[in-house]
Amino acid sequence: MTCILIRNAIAAVLLAAVGTSALAQRVAYVGATLHPVSGPAIENGTLLVNNGRIEALGDRIQVPDEVRTVDLTGRHLYPGLVHAGTVLGLTEIGSVAGTDDTTETGKINAAIRAEIAVNHDSMLFAPNVSGGLLTANIMPTGGLIRGSSAAISLAGWNWQDMTLKAPTGMHIAFPPGAADDDKHEDLKLIDEVLEQARAWHKAMRAHRESGAPRPAPNDQFAALGPLLDGDLRLFLHAGTERAMTAALDWARKQEFDDVVLVGGPDLQHLAERLAASDADAILTGVHSMPERAWEPYDEAYVAASRLAEAGVRFAITDGGSAFTAGNARHIPFQAGMAAAFGLSEEAALKSVTQWPAEIIGVGEELGTLDPGKRATFFVTDGSPLEATTSIHGAWIDGEAYDFSRDRQRRLYERYRNRPRSTSAE
Repeated sequence: MTCILIRNAIAAVLLAAVGTSALAQRVAYVGATLHPVSGPAIENGTLLVNNGRIEALGDRIQVPDEVRTVDLTGRHLYPGLVHAGTVLGLTEIGSVAGTDDTTETGKINAAIRAEIAVNHDSMLFAPNVSGGLLTANIMPTGGLIRGSSAAISLAGWNWQDMTLKAPTGMHIAFPPGAADDDKHEDLKLIDEVLEQARAWHKAMRAHRESGAPRPAPNDQFAALGPLLDGDLRLFLHAGTERAMTAALDWARKQEFDDVVLVGGPDLQHLAERLAASDADAILTGVHSMPERAWEPYDEAYVAASRLAEAGVRFAITDGGSAFTAGNARHIPFQAGMAAAFGLSEEAALKSVTQWPAEIIGVGEELGTLDPGKRATFFVTDGSPLEATTSIHGAWIDGEAYDFSRDRQRRLYERYRNRPRSTSAE
């Protein structure tokens, strides 16, 4: 009997602990102007988070007494920024080759999976998180068939924890020289690999269905299977209008229907074609100079507004190079520049939140503030499209991110509070 009483007492304590823990996971963020992105702003709103997910939001949310509240009066709350294509996590110091895992040797690297190479302890994550960038599509670079990208959270104990979706797409770089030469050597190589991969998968199906001889294992061909079957998006990289046009023609010839065209300001010249084919785009280089002597000074600045006018869904990025990885958080400033040259502020915000999340296939989980989605957001004192705005906090899956992990912030605080000489005052 005594044993039973002790066991019941222990059970009661455990249940109480579980109950307390469950309540502690329910948090209300009150007083801020909420910017859902999927709808109009909500002044003096409340965002109710339960176990890492958004439970409700609005200006008439009744917060139970037992729920912990966080007062954000005077602040603005946005869904986390989403980068549609970067090498963040694959590189640390550009001048140290041993810290750079962005580019594989060889031209055909279809079997590369970017998420496996992510350094979860990268020093570049914290500065980007404290800039509001909370999700990124990590992509391999180099070669012609570059491999597959993956959507990751910018917080986690290992790459498995961080991976939200993999693969998000297969990346192929359309050879620039093939724009005027459909028999270009590199394009011919891509075509040959795809043809061989189709034959390999056909032989593999025959093996599974009728016991035909099994083809020799081939990781490259196996990795191309989802793309060839139409189950994986094709991220097609091209630099100029001529190359983009030729790339789309080539994709249609290869019967790739689900294409994301990745390129610079010349994308605007294909806006109507992209809209007609319901293709998405990733726009790079908003902060770039005109490439041709006859182009106006704002050629790059207006590219986003022309895509929006045509009805193209697009994401704005910085090109995703190793050089820009440390400041991948600056993509809203490029969107802000586009907004200054014709793009609506609503579309500019979507181009770095909702639309990239949808393009990389995590739109059901991230990109907007809606019930059921991950509680991944950040708090500011103004619009994230403005460089003068300060970010005061970030939460990933409902967990507050420790900004002291950001070495740049630590250095800023250290030198901001440095001793000053009397003569300098």
